[in-house]
Formats: sequence, structure tokens, C-alpha cells
Amino acid sequence: MLLALPLLLAACAVEDGQRVQEARGSLVGMSRADLYLCAGFPSKREQIDATREMLTYEVGGGNSSGLNLTLPVVGALNLTGSAGYCRATFELMDSRVTRVGFSGDKDLAVAPDAVCAPAIRACVDAANGVQPLAPATSLPPREGAALSGPLPPGG
Repeated sequence: MLLALPLLLAACAVEDGQRVQEARGSLVGMSRADLYLCAGFPSKREQIDATREMLTYEVGGGNSSGLNLTLPVVGALNLTGSAGYCRATFELMDSRVTRVGFSGDKDLAVAPDAVCAPAIRACVDAANGVQPLAPATSLPPREGAALSGPLPPGG
């Protein structure tokens, strides 16, 4: 089981790297409002001119700690702690994404750009029509529990 762990981690990293590459195309055309909904508010916003702005999101950047391994074929793996940092920058023209770029210490040994995945994961899902799980707004009463509030007419 322990021998399979590095392979599972590498597979996840590769999937994250592919998702980041997909973001370069699938997020083009997304509105600023939708970007805010899926990624939150940016850490930096720069208005370039009347119609163009740059929004930057930062991921990671903490100190590295934990177990670091270098394995044949797989390469270096950081099993805990920070594995780098990423700046995901979105260019918007007239409030729509026109380009997406990534910079920073964002590459893992087996997956370029994988560190950037948390910044764009929800946005790529939204662009592909995947709906996030909605939180429960209320739970049904437990059986036998007393209800509070006014009684319905005739009750």
C-alpha cells in the first residue's frame, strides 16, 4: 500500500496539470462575475485601460516542510507541506476573460503547472457545466422532535 502512494500522488498531480492546461482555453469568454463566483476575489487587480484589466490569484507560497522523496521514474515528491506557489493571471476585456496565464514555482516533477490547480479548479468545472454541491439549507426534523413556530391552520 505504501508503495502505491507515490504513484497515486503522481496521478493526481498529472490530472491537476492537465486541468490547468485546459483552463487556458475553457475559461476564455467567462464573465468577471462568473470568475468571482468560482475563484473568489483576486489578490490583485490592475486596470490597464478603459476596457482591459488583469486579475491575479495567488496559490501557495508557504514554507516547505514534511517528507520529500526522490524516486526513480516518478522524480521528486513532496508528501506534506508546500510544493511551490502559483500566480494565475486573467486578462479581461470588456469584463470577459480573454487570456489566462500562470507564473511562479508552479511545476511538480511529473506535472507542469499542477500547483495552480486550486486557483482554477472550480472555474474549469463551471465552464464545463459541472455544478458544485449545494449546501443543505435546512434539515428535515428528526422523527419525534417537537416542531417550533406557529401551527398551520386547522393544526
